[in-house]
Amino acid sequence: MPGFGVAGFALVAAFILSGLWLDHVRERPVYERPAILIHPRFWIVFASIRWFLFLAGWGLSGVVFPRAALVLALALAAAWSWKRTLQGRRYRRRMIRQAFQREKARDPAATDIQILQRILHSMHPRWGEELIEQIAADNPTPEGVCDMILRIERGALPPGFNPGRMLRRR
Repeated sequence: MPGFGVAGFALVAAFILSGLWLDHVRERPVYERPAILIHPRFWIVFASIRWFLFLAGWGLSGVVFPRAALVLALALAAAWSWKRTLQGRRYRRRMIRQAFQREKARDPAATDIQILQRILHSMHPRWGEELIEQIAADNPTPEGVCDMILRIERGALPPGFNPGRMLRRR
């Protein structure tokens, strides 16, 4: 019976490792990613398998080792909430505002746009100079830059943008 509990923890570990693999793949340039990631069916199957791994693993470990499964659930909930906090708008705004104030105190002769460009480049060194310059020029405040970064990172489209309109024939 303890073998089922260990197998359950192994399934939860597989769930966590698949998430780490996904983050690793997303950080790579688009042309270096596996081609299967393009297909929408892959994402449906991948998400289904991941959640099955988690629920089956947690269920198996919960039957055999209920206290350990509870501790695992609390640890995963704490890690998830910490990740959500770090990716949240409030934390990012505070982080960018503090970095802006430190850079402004360090180099008072620099313009606000130059400082925002430095901050953007330190946060996302892979982004091109033209994109960084455009973001800083369009959003000359730390809060505006933060909002734009969050929209780009989350893949959110601007309000009113509908890609289906671009595909319709006239």
